[in-house]
Amino acid sequence: MLPHSSLTSPKIVLAIFTLQGGGAERFVLTLAEAFFKLGFDAHVICFKNQVHYPIPQGVQVHFLNYQAYRWLPKTWRNPIFARVFDRYVQQQIGKVDMVISNLLPVDQVLRYSQLEPICFVIHNTISKEYGLSEQSPAQQKNLIEQLRLVYGQRPCVCVSQGVLDDFLQFFGQHPQITAIHNPIDAVSIQQQSLEQVDVPADYLVHVGKFKAAKAHEMLIRAYAQSQQALPLILVGDGGLKADMVGLVEQLGISDRVIFTGFQANPYPYIRQARLMLLSSVFEGFGIVIAEALALGVPVISTDCEAGPRELLPAANLVPVGDTAALATKIDQAIADTDAFRSPFDPKLLPDQVAKQYIEHVLGTEFKG
Repeated sequence: MLPHSSLTSPKIVLAIFTLQGGGAERFVLTLAEAFFKLGFDAHVICFKNQVHYPIPQGVQVHFLNYQAYRWLPKTWRNPIFARVFDRYVQQQIGKVDMVISNLLPVDQVLRYSQLEPICFVIHNTISKEYGLSEQSPAQQKNLIEQLRLVYGQRPCVCVSQGVLDDFLQFFGQHPQITAIHNPIDAVSIQQQSLEQVDVPADYLVHVGKFKAAKAHEMLIRAYAQSQQALPLILVGDGGLKADMVGLVEQLGISDRVIFTGFQANPYPYIRQARLMLLSSVFEGFGIVIAEALALGVPVISTDCEAGPRELLPAANLVPVGDTAALATKIDQAIADTDAFRSPFDPKLLPDQVAKQYIEHVLGTEFKG
């Protein structure tokens, strides 16, 4: 059992590069708040001062200036910045009970940290994220060896069973690894979803960055092929947004597709939708799926190797890249929306997820 009193609260640090819009960033803030509610001093350390999300009450956010060390070669930069990180934690926060590292740029630094214990969160299928199957055997071997130096010895958590299976396929056995789903603060999501936004009376929605992994082109083409007159709202921003605006114009559906840009609070857009769509080529977990389920909204998704199939029944899934199948499934779901509703799993609630991290990393059951 952890030391737990008002005088000596256990301390936890979650490290991430920025708190710019993204699933991993929301994960960090949700989990930090959960630890705070369990009695921890919860700290988030960012390597760059960029914040797009509201900071939960009780969570302390710190910024380190990684940019100031960019001039150094990476072989020197990461070990040196790890010492900067360690010194900052020791001087400003004190002795910590756990450090949780998120995303490769931070993981590559913290592999050199002397703090213990550090847990690395694997947010996506490594084979897809780094295109392992598209590389030559020599390139693949080199990348795996580099990643093994980061992830090979310290505790790791994969955000879904699919991510864990993928990890073990390429790295073999690991001394301390498990799958723990992302935390979903259902109560907070439901409260935030009540915010007033200007939306049509009835519509479909997709929430996600405009990047290749989200396959917006497939989604838009499937929507155009479907029989639906309901508008499609696309929430998010990203490098491929302009291309998708052009595709919508080319297909002649500009009057039915709405681009909202990035929304720090996407939940009103999800709650009022008839149906959420996900067209991703790969996902680590599919956090927006779980958030939609927390709001009682049905979801149709591509059947990625990880994430969606662990949250949705087979009837709600279509093959990755199958535009015609997605178009057909959209029509089926609109014709009988209730048949595509799925329950929210209370094991995804943040306190339950935080307790799983304690048990995995510290090897002790939380008894706060």
